[in-house]
Amino acid sequence: MKPSVSIVKCQDYEEKKVSLSLRKSIDLLGGIRRFIKAGDRVLLKPNLLYGKPPEKAVTTHPLIVKGMIQIIREAGGIPFIGDSPSIGGLVKTAEKAGIKAVADEMGCPLVEFNRPILLPKERTKQFKQLEIDQAVLDADVIVNLPKWKTHTLMLLTLGIKNLFGCIPGTRKALWHLQAGEDRETFAQILVDLYQALKPSLTILDGIVGMEGNGPNSGRPIPIGLILASEDPLSIDQIVCDLLGIPRTSLLTNRVALGQGMGKDEIEVLGERVEDIQIHNFQFPKLSQPNWNLPGFLGKALKNALSMKPRLEQALCTQCHQCLGICPPKALRGDRGEVLIEYGKCIRCFCCQEVCPEGAIRIEPGWALRLLGRGQGAQG
Repeated sequence: MKPSVSIVKCQDYEEKKVSLSLRKSIDLLGGIRRFIKAGDRVLLKPNLLYGKPPEKAVTTHPLIVKGMIQIIREAGGIPFIGDSPSIGGLVKTAEKAGIKAVADEMGCPLVEFNRPILLPKERTKQFKQLEIDQAVLDADVIVNLPKWKTHTLMLLTLGIKNLFGCIPGTRKALWHLQAGEDRETFAQILVDLYQALKPSLTILDGIVGMEGNGPNSGRPIPIGLILASEDPLSIDQIVCDLLGIPRTSLLTNRVALGQGMGKDEIEVLGERVEDIQIHNFQFPKLSQPNWNLPGFLGKALKNALSMKPRLEQALCTQCHQCLGICPPKALRGDRGEVLIEYGKCIRCFCCQEVCPEGAIRIEPGWALRLLGRGQGAQG
């Protein structure tokens, strides 16, 4: 049976409109009881990267979460909300994002991901030591609730990338370190998680998305769409179609397709892709880190021939959250400034993800600028 993706228009976050659009998107796929039966413990996995208000488009909108709690309970499911934010803990992050208020109103538990456990080896493909949170394994059903955003390492963060939050806190940094400067290795980690977790339902919040310097400091952009599917890889491919870029521009798509996944024709339900094409979307500049340069030449030209984070000191408030999140500890505070040791930097851009002031930008090295490289949509 070929996978399906439903596309439903929803122009703003008026609560009734969101609820009706969510129901329509799921009904087009066969209805919520296709995915959830009475008594199922259902993990709602939003994007809770960082504690920002909903209008910043950094996190899944609280009304998407509220609507899904209602729909799941109508099917007899028992929902709980779980994630592992980069900074600040789940409760604090959810409070700033408006999701804690929804959880309190609906009596829906917030579950912090702080109990790492190895995935059973039979559920992993390339990486045999993947750790996720115990609460993820305890769930009978995973409902994946990503936000439509850009991402300076992966181009976009959509259905598959959102599952990275199932890895508890500090363990995410270890996987960034293992991937090092190889984007494809990091994409393989994400694809392994996708294969292991197999969320039953993915709902993409694209009512207002993010373009530019995502996933934390980009610009909100009205898109006016909700996408739903039993398969996040299918959603990720259809988003590429909507944006008018090759599906393989998104590296997780490329890795999955290269392993034989996602090659079936995708049935699009609801709106037609050709009728709702998105034009002039601003992609981020992408890292091009894996140059495979030999010896001393690689060290000498690494900064010149790769994207790198640059800190605008005038915007920096010395919160030092970037220091805490950096996997290789390549940032340090020195005499009232934050300095980046590029020799240690692995170009994971976690620092840029968590900077609350948008003070960290991603820019090409001087040789890369001369070569005209660094265009985001080229992937």
